[in-house]
Amino acid sequence: MTTYTDAGGDLTLEMDEAEGLLRLKAVATFDDPVDLTPEAARELAQQLLRMAEEI
Repeated sequence: MTTYTDAGGDLTLEMDEAEGLLRLKAVATFDDPVDLTPEAARELAQQLLRMAEEI
């Protein structure tokens, strides 16, 4: 399983090749939103595209 983590560990993207799925998990304290800088958002988008192509 391939994993990408950002936002201080609050955001995890996993690629489950066996299931053919991408899982995006956002975990924050007290239901706060996970904030991403523009750079982090671009990196997440690149990782999503890369992983989607690999499945």
